[in-house]
Amino acid sequence: MQLASADFSWPGLRPEFVLDLISELDVEGVSLGFFGGFTSRTPQDVAVDPEQRAEALGAELAARSLAPADVFFVPSADLVGGAVNHPDPSERETADELYASFVRFAKRLGVSGITMLPGLVFGGESWDGALARSAEGLARRVDLAQQHGLRASVEPHIVNTAPYVGSVIDTPARVAALLERVPGLELTLDYGHFNVQGIPDREVEPLVAHARHFHMRGGARGLVQTRFEDNVTDFGRVLDVLAETGYDGWVEIEYVHDARPGCTNCDNLQEIAKFRDFVRAHEQAAGR
Repeated sequence: MQLASADFSWPGLRPEFVLDLISELDVEGVSLGFFGGFTSRTPQDVAVDPEQRAEALGAELAARSLAPADVFFVPSADLVGGAVNHPDPSERETADELYASFVRFAKRLGVSGITMLPGLVFGGESWDGALARSAEGLARRVDLAQQHGLRASVEPHIVNTAPYVGSVIDTPARVAALLERVPGLELTLDYGHFNVQGIPDREVEPLVAHARHFHMRGGARGLVQTRFEDNVTDFGRVLDVLAETGYDGWVEIEYVHDARPGCTNCDNLQEIAKFRDFVRAHEQAAGR
């Protein structure tokens, strides 16, 4: 398993310094977050000159012997603006234009694909209506990515825990429903978004077969993020299942710092190092 760390684990720090930190963590790659209005790198900035931005960033990574593991496309950090299934057609059109530029950037950077969010349920609308718009928009994006030799994946996720706010695919059954509607769509899979709701590993496991990219961090019921020692996900089994299914992507150790439960209580550097050592020891013991 090739290991990566996310550059959005330390918001507010200079991006060059963050890359230095990740290099010191002795992992092979970095997952790059482009969150409009939140991170120092944004889709809007990429759109100015996608190829030049990719060349410059690729040089920064190469200077640190880091590979680009993934790119995360989020037009607005509030997750509403530019959502793939936003009720306002002009919002969707603007986001699609950004995405088209981002595909050119990702192609030049040399990643295997792009991670996106699947959209939300807006206001009092039905889940079926929200899902139909997501499927329509994501089908266009999958097609565009494939035209450039890239793969496209969405991260099933929740937005908040109290009060509970989920994305349009916040349960395994809803994820399966979206995948059925959008041929070629894959997953950036994070068990934590299910475990926090009390959904057990066994119900999440069938989704591994659809994973393009994988997020790993500690989690538990009611906590989006925990220390390694408090984690409830059986990541040893997860790694075995990934291997059995022929998973060919990265394992990204994704610790974050935000206001959700558990996300302010971890030393991200230390927790990433613990999971790094766990994965390598497990894979060595498994003879992989």
